[in-house]
Amino acid sequence: MRSNIITLAHQKGGTGKSTLAWNVAIELGLNYKKYGFKDFVFVDLDNQESVTMTNRLRMQYGQQPLYITRFTDREGEQFRDFINEIDDETLVVIDSGGYDADLNRLAIIASDYVITPVSSDYMEIFGLQKFKNILAELSALKGEGETVKVNVLLNKIDPKAKSFDDIEEFIRETKYFNLMETVIRFRSDFKHSIGYGFSVAELDKNSKATAEVKMLIKEIETKAGLINGKA
Repeated sequence: MRSNIITLAHQKGGTGKSTLAWNVAIELGLNYKKYGFKDFVFVDLDNQESVTMTNRLRMQYGQQPLYITRFTDREGEQFRDFINEIDDETLVVIDSGGYDADLNRLAIIASDYVITPVSSDYMEIFGLQKFKNILAELSALKGEGETVKVNVLLNKIDPKAKSFDDIEEFIRETKYFNLMETVIRFRSDFKHSIGYGFSVAELDKNSKATAEVKMLIKEIETKAGLINGKA
């Protein structure tokens, strides 16, 4: 079964989640018909509205904008209704807020495929520990034997770094986490492209940042079942 609701989620900020969500949304959202979907929508749950503002820049520079809908922390019921009305023919990418809230928890529960970006800094383990507790609570709500799992992506990694043993070990030993194969390095192109409302691939299709995002998209296509229909 293919996934049609893909969420980028973490209970802490500063992980590069919204920048990553933007690039994933551009790559998937402008090509949704390729995957057999009839529609695409981006959902912005982040209070900072980073993706919504980037989309406005995109329109100013004459690029095809994404269709974005927003929900605030006070609009939990509206968001729940929105999720319940989504059909299997609509591809949805959600940028959840970088904090713990009912709205963001609902996004995780409702999603078919969740990506959680983290850096390789040892301090990230403390953030993941808190997130693990949230996932344990959500798993308990789903019922006995049910586990809510997220796919942890190493993001904003020092280009010179070659080993991430501590955080990789923690991820692999936690039943709520899957470690993604792709690694996204810290690249200036991510910041520069956002300033124009572009994805890194639109800014420079031959850059290292673009190559890494393309690898991420291929991993999502395969593991979320977008290509072969088997998540």
